[in-house]
Order: sequence, then structure tokens, then C-alpha cells
Amino acid sequence: MATLTKEIDANDETAKTVPPAEEKRIAYFMTWAPQVAVAILIAHRYHPILPLRDILFCALYPTYLLLANRYRFASNLLVRQRPTDHQYNVSVLISNFFSEQDESWFKNYMVVATTLGAILPLVAIFHAPAEVAALAAPPLFVLYCQIIGESIVFLNPFVHRFIALLVPVGFQVYRMNLLVEWFIHSVSLYEGSVEGQIPVWYKMGLALSGLNLLFWSYNVFVVLLLRVFPEYLTDAKCESPDTHGVWFSFVRESGEPLPSNESR
Repeated sequence: MATLTKEIDANDETAKTVPPAEEKRIAYFMTWAPQVAVAILIAHRYHPILPLRDILFCALYPTYLLLANRYRFASNLLVRQRPTDHQYNVSVLISNFFSEQDESWFKNYMVVATTLGAILPLVAIFHAPAEVAALAAPPLFVLYCQIIGESIVFLNPFVHRFIALLVPVGFQVYRMNLLVEWFIHSVSLYEGSVEGQIPVWYKMGLALSGLNLLFWSYNVFVVLLLRVFPEYLTDAKCESPDTHGVWFSFVRESGEPLPSNESR
């Protein structure tokens, strides 16, 4: 009986000492199901109008990142081998995607991003007229695929930090064209309406598309590229192995001597 009591106490003590990174990882994993469900729902409802290029991108780009992570960055091996007392060991890095992620401005920024980029367009595609909903569906589908990808890589110790960063960067850059198309077609709907009889959803669709275009442009060119990206240019976060991967035969490393027939 005493032994059993000690085991229970030990289990309780272990439960109390779950690393913060592990808690965050569990929280991220718990978000997979609803995000995947929404992406499948959008794909099922709007598959006749979802461009094939968007579906291919959402499948091929993550595949490329998966291969790059494995063969170029050795599944983050160098960082995972760092000792636990290292200032930037793997637990520290995966628990802090961005140095300012706990600041109030960034938390408020993420609330705006979620509301403007995910929640309001989701309301639109289920309640707006078909012509308005159809315009919001493609960028929203790609966004949810991005969220799923981020949930997989951000707190995964086997994913190199540079690859983790390329998930939002790649998806955001690709989505910019979709956001421009959404805005342009929303303007066409608005201008094509009879003056004085413009449906409310046409106005809301135009406002929503315009705000999304402005917000995500700022997110790409300021937040990601100028504030987040520089943190990933140091070996502290992005130490990478000297792995050549699969190169074309005519690509040489700098300083590598030319073949004899080219050095003449």
C-alpha cells in the first residue's frame, strides 16, 4: 500500500513538472482537428470553384518543405543534439517562435489577424450571397491550410526553425495574389450594382477584401520579413549541417576548383 502511495505521489509530481514547451505543443495539437475540419468543409463546399493551382500548392509546397527539412537540415539534428544547459537548446527554441510573442502588442495583433483573416471570411462564405462567398473561399482555404501547417511545425523539435518560418512566409506570399483577386472582383461586384440598390453584402465583401489585402500586405512585408525573419538569420536558431543534399551536377560550392576542361 505504501509503495502504491509513493507511485501515485511520483506521478502527481511528474504531472506538475510538465515542461512549458510540452504544454504548448499539446495545445497546438488540440487545434488540429477543428482547423482540418474547416479546411475540409471549405474544400467540400467550394471544390467546383477552388482553383486547381491552390489545391496543388497546398499539397506540393508542404511536401517540398518536408523534403528540405529532411535532406538539407537533417531534421534539425544539430539543434536537437545541443545539451540541455545550452542557452538555445531545442526546448528553448521551440517554445519561443518569436522573441516578442508574449508582448501585448503581438497578442492583440494575433487577435486582429484571426478575426479579420479567419473568422469574418468564414462567416461570409456561409451567410453571404453565393457570388460574394465564392470570392472569399480560395484565400480562406489556403489560410486554413497554412494554419494547419503552422500547428505541425512550430513546436516540433524535428523541424528546423528556418523550415518552420518558411511555412507562414510561403503561404502568405502565395495568398497575396488571391487577396488581390478577391479585392478586384469585389470592386467589380460593387460597381456593377445599380446605384442606390447596392446589396449590403457587396459593401461588406468589398470592405472585408480591402482590409484583408492591407493587413496581410503589412504582415508579409513588415512583420514577417522585417521583424521575425532577422531572428532566424543567426546560428543560434538556424544552425544547419554542412549537407549538400541533392544538387545539380553543374552547381559547385564557392571555392571549389573548376574541372580541368573549364580551368583552361
